[in-house]
Amino acid sequence: MLEAMRYLILILFAVGQAVTAAEVFRWTDEDGVEHFSDRPIEGAERVELQEAQTFSAPAPPRRSREAGSSKDEAGDEEDEFTYDAVNIVSPDSGEVFWNTGGSLRVAVNTQPGLRRGHTQMIYLDGQVVASLTGNQRSAQLSGIERGQHTLSTEVRDGSGDVVSTGNSVTFTVQQTSALNPNNPNVPGPAPR
Repeated sequence: MLEAMRYLILILFAVGQAVTAAEVFRWTDEDGVEHFSDRPIEGAERVELQEAQTFSAPAPPRRSREAGSSKDEAGDEEDEFTYDAVNIVSPDSGEVFWNTGGSLRVAVNTQPGLRRGHTQMIYLDGQVVASLTGNQRSAQLSGIERGQHTLSTEVRDGSGDVVSTGNSVTFTVQQTSALNPNNPNVPGPAPR
């Protein structure tokens, strides 16, 4: 019986709308096996079929044309492109750095990779401190004073418009006190 139902479903999907207009008959033989047919058989009952379910796929995501290509003659606006991910990979949010000398390496990632003509901007406390293009995935920052800081990132297109905004992370830079260099709460090498 289950096999017969599967067969009927397969036929309905294969033939589509045309099957819904046709008549279908069902009967059970002396062995208890259920059968379906498009022709009436003695003792068969007519089966009322619902309209076939249809599906319309959603439009694919709009992506911009490659840099350097011109707009078409109709003057259509360039399709918008967005990245699946724009992230600061390192440092981690909440991370604490000791005695950095004011320097910190920041690593970023975009999925998919940066497109030609796009620039990934890195902000420290709201100010641009680095811009990456092509395959660049990290930047060495300097002049970072002790205290709590926020890094954020975004990708801009060749016109300077923001294409995607990424995550932001907060980190802290600590400095060993010159007045208390033997502080046992400060990680690092033991004093001499």
